Amino acid sequence: MEVLDMIYEMSCIFVPCMIYGKIASKRVQKVSIKHVVLVVMFVFYVYLCLDVAGIGTVWQIGRYKTIIGMDEINWIPFSSDGVLTYILNIVMFMPLGFLLPLIWKNMRKCSNVFWTSFGFSFAIEFCQLFNFRVTDMDDLMMNTLGGMFGFLVWKLFAKISKIDLESDQAITPKEPIFYLLFAVLGKFFLYDGLGFVTFLEKMGL
Repeated sequence: MEVLDMIYEMSCIFVPCMIYGKIASKRVQKVSIKHVVLVVMFVFYVYLCLDVAGIGTVWQIGRYKTIIGMDEINWIPFSSDGVLTYILNIVMFMPLGFLLPLIWKNMRKCSNVFWTSFGFSFAIEFCQLFNFRVTDMDDLMMNTLGGMFGFLVWKLFAKISKIDLESDQAITPKEPIFYLLFAVLGKFFLYDGLGFVTFLEKMGL
């Protein structure tokens, strides 16, 4: 049952991204195999982030006393318990800061990685309002910082690596933004974990 649920959750994220990629790729003559592989890695990483974060979905609306858990918002910076919480949030977003400039040339600016990391983290924290997980200012800050650390790791990697980083071409300049957007929207609107488990139980699986 857990495997089927994982496949279902991954499908909710991968399918919208694949549809977008297929439509957007018509604008270019050819998309390299390397780019496709790197994009799949990127979307899989995004899936892991959304799975670990446990974002709320539209299907959870109405399962609680109120629609949005406003009392679960932590507005005060640096008020989380334990240093480990900060470290884990930083580590979780470091791959984002590394993969963005690795795959897309227009993401090789610090400001672009910063705002993309911030926007993705904000989307996660916003969606957590619907399943009453704590929407935390510290998570938002540490995730964004993690993206910056990942960007610095990429800068170091780019200097010492002999891998050709200039041969790839993005489908569109905003390609990574749309993958992140469709991944979040796919999870938010298409994934109903409880409903899927109930369905499997009725099917005797």
